[in-house]
Amino acid sequence: MKWFDRKFALETPIWLFPNLLERLRGTPLRLEERTRNLSPSICTTKIDEASWSIQENVGHLLDLEELWLGRLDDFENKIETLRAADLQNLKTENSNHNGKDLKEILVDFRKERGELVMRLENLSTEKVFTSVFHPRLKKLMTVVDLCFFIAEHDDHHLAKITAIKKA
Repeated sequence: MKWFDRKFALETPIWLFPNLLERLRGTPLRLEERTRNLSPSICTTKIDEASWSIQENVGHLLDLEELWLGRLDDFENKIETLRAADLQNLKTENSNHNGKDLKEILVDFRKERGELVMRLENLSTEKVFTSVFHPRLKKLMTVVDLCFFIAEHDDHHLAKITAIKKA
């Protein structure tokens, strides 16, 4: 299923917050494990022109850390509507991730994700319960919903990487 076709109830229970933090914390390691011992030619090969390579999927996850951190700013600043995502993924399309060193992309992702997790861990209970309008989904979203959304997005791309490896 395409990411933008997915629907989200956005009613994630608060008790899932620690579990979701663990999923978010674990994504860098899972990415490193999925790409370990793969040649650069395998990591940069596209199955077809409409899809991304393994390395582009990893780069896309790095590219979105800026959005996730920005949305966390939106919650902290009590903005009415979360900043919108670039639905054309222009940052990823224009980043030439296949021309970069995968290890550097993974190191940068680990650093950015570490900052996101640290900020989430340090949020006050009041902020965790804050609701802000999500522009594409047209629903109120809590910080816990945001964590679920990010974790699902991570898993979506990890599954794509696994499928590319099998192909």
